[in-house]
Amino acid sequence: MALFRGEGRRQGDLVSGRNLSRVCCLANTQAPECAESLGRLEESLREGGYEIVEEPGTVEDGAQVLLVLGGDGFLMECLHRYDFPEQPIFGVNFGTVGFHMNPQSCLDDVVEVLTSGNYQADEHPVLRINAELEDGRQEELFAFNDVLLERQTRQSVRFSVFLDGVLFNKFAGDGFVVATAAGSTAYNLAAGGPAVHPELAAMVVTPLYPHQAVPFSSVRFSLAVPLDRSLVFVAEDLPKRGMRLVADGRPLDGASRVEVLDSARRITLLRAENMGFAEVLSRKIIGG
Repeated sequence: MALFRGEGRRQGDLVSGRNLSRVCCLANTQAPECAESLGRLEESLREGGYEIVEEPGTVEDGAQVLLVLGGDGFLMECLHRYDFPEQPIFGVNFGTVGFHMNPQSCLDDVVEVLTSGNYQADEHPVLRINAELEDGRQEELFAFNDVLLERQTRQSVRFSVFLDGVLFNKFAGDGFVVATAAGSTAYNLAAGGPAVHPELAAMVVTPLYPHQAVPFSSVRFSLAVPLDRSLVFVAEDLPKRGMRLVADGRPLDGASRVEVLDSARRITLLRAENMGFAEVLSRKIIGG
């Protein structure tokens, strides 16, 4: 992962404000306050000399930066809708927590921030999930936040967990969360896993309610895995103990074998200078 700050280290010409001229605004228009703010934002951008484009497109012929107005859920929706866009994203929070977003107080300063480059840019990985289903079908999915492997029925799931081809654990319980650093403060944190700094190139694996009875040896702790490694989960006792795969909240039933690894895709999130990882963690998670 890389960390860029203003005119310092940059990702090509995408992070330098003076090179930005075309902007795409994506807003959760189902929220009245968000829709109203969108109109004011686009007017400010035009007055600042920016061209507004309707769809992200590519950096070459479409937007050079995306402004996303909504909550973390809307951000996830936009990432999947536009196939994890290459453009940097400046999000403004109109949701509840908005861990990946800037506060609404930044809205009036967006033009100045983009033009001056007075921000930091966090680069986040996207996970690729190769899934084999019970009927033999193959599915490929992607996740920015996390991958959930959970029981599909009332009975616990049982599967073998492999790390780089080596059997790591024979597990019985409710399942696992595999999270990126970006997603580590969501379900993973609620399940007892750690919050991971975005500069750490890792994914964290956290068990969900592992069985502790003597016949089982289910892992009971979280595991941080280098991003360039492969995790494989092979379901056992099928179809009796069905397994559901959920990638960024998108469910897929009937998984029998799931591989999770780095996709090499990257998402760049722009943050105001006072909205670094420590500040956001303190304000929005710890409550300090």
